[in-house]
Amino acid sequence: MKLFGLLSAATILSTGVMCLASPTAHADVVTGTVSPQGATAVIVDSSGAVVAKLTSGPYQLQLPVGKFKARCTAPKEREQEFLSLSDPVTVNINCG
Repeated sequence: MKLFGLLSAATILSTGVMCLASPTAHADVVTGTVSPQGATAVIVDSSGAVVAKLTSGPYQLQLPVGKFKARCTAPKEREQEFLSLSDPVTVNINCG
């Protein structure tokens, strides 16, 4: 009976180690500020789909790993590309 318990513990441990070692990309937090006062922007993914709408001031989003664009809609129309990584990223968006 002890042999079964040791084998089960070894199986669980090795499965946990394999899960930690797998190189999968996870979403992480993107933070920043939209400026100037009164600015608005949308965040679009690589397919062009809107994933967030932002107003002036600080923001925090959780985005999957990939390429994104911040498209300012006011006060000036601008576009800014950025990458969401598997680590926290800061993206300040200036729409002025």
